[in-house]
Amino acid sequence: MGILGLTHDENGAALEKFPVAIKVAIGEGPDAEDGEPHALFHFVFKRKVMRGGSVYWESAPDIAEVYGEKPTKLGVIFLHDDPREVFPSEYALWTRRGRFCHGELVQIANGNGAHYKMQAIRRTREHPEGEPWPGERKYLDGPQKGQPVEGCGAGCPELESGNCGPSGDLYFILEKFPSLGAICRLHTGGKTSVPNLSNAVAQLHNWNGGRLKGVKATLKVTPEMRWHPGRIGGWETSVVPILSLEIGGTTLESLITDMTEPARLLQKAQSGCAGEQWGHCVVRESEEERAPEIAEEFYPQNRDLGEEATCAAVGSSEQAEQCATICDLARRVGYSEAKIERLLGQRRRNPVRLERKLRNQLDERPDNAVSRERE
Repeated sequence: MGILGLTHDENGAALEKFPVAIKVAIGEGPDAEDGEPHALFHFVFKRKVMRGGSVYWESAPDIAEVYGEKPTKLGVIFLHDDPREVFPSEYALWTRRGRFCHGELVQIANGNGAHYKMQAIRRTREHPEGEPWPGERKYLDGPQKGQPVEGCGAGCPELESGNCGPSGDLYFILEKFPSLGAICRLHTGGKTSVPNLSNAVAQLHNWNGGRLKGVKATLKVTPEMRWHPGRIGGWETSVVPILSLEIGGTTLESLITDMTEPARLLQKAQSGCAGEQWGHCVVRESEEERAPEIAEEFYPQNRDLGEEATCAAVGSSEQAEQCATICDLARRVGYSEAKIERLLGQRRRNPVRLERKLRNQLDERPDNAVSRERE
């Protein structure tokens, strides 16, 4: 019949794990001229191709021909009832190697009842596979020296610097170019687009009695004006593409009929498959596979970002105490602040040895020798 956990679940339902074969986007990756990604105000379609031993996303002219030149609306159909599978979203710091740090809303249960908070997982030197962040971490130096590191969300330095940001993926099949056995994905990091899509998916889920599988909606991209601080003071404006999901009709009855028609057709087709229970479609896509594409297109500032660049000023409580000791010893020896900063970089290799070296230098100073003689 199948393999538990690989092809079927514990209830005997088939696990439909689909690869992402089509990418829908409103932007292009870095070009040869300036090396920067570029936003678009219409949808483009791409497929994976193998070239020179590597996998790339290239234009899909057969799909583009169906939708015409520069489409701004797409009919999309969802293949799962769970909103978290249709549009998973989180804060994420993407690099070419993967998600260096990512945080999402989690439920915390305690004696006062359940509540929700943001919880991040971050790759660290001690735990390259990831650990809850920030835990007991403290700032090692600078104006916040000795203070606890902010958690995920407002106040997080990575979020405020722009290295981290909203990250969301919409999974669907195209109404005019349906393809069962594979799925489409649209990634967005827009601070307006992410809540737009998340709220719309949640609303459709509620309106349709907890069902999304087979529901059809219209995915739109529209230009909107945004104000932002200028480079030389004052405020500037720019026009940016914003994503949204909508359903519509001339009457309430036509709206509901149009929205649920794909679900009716899918149920009719599945009813002919006697003896087999069909589950929901889930996506099979590895983080390592996606990372170079997302980092290049949405986080160009993080292309070469590594752990050293983001963790240099952060450490555990024990590390913070050790760092403070090393800084104090170095200042007493007479080191400049620039040299102390270089020492902090060396501290990661062998902090115990560095601390011992500084203490020895301090003991060898002439004023310390005179003090010992007087004693």
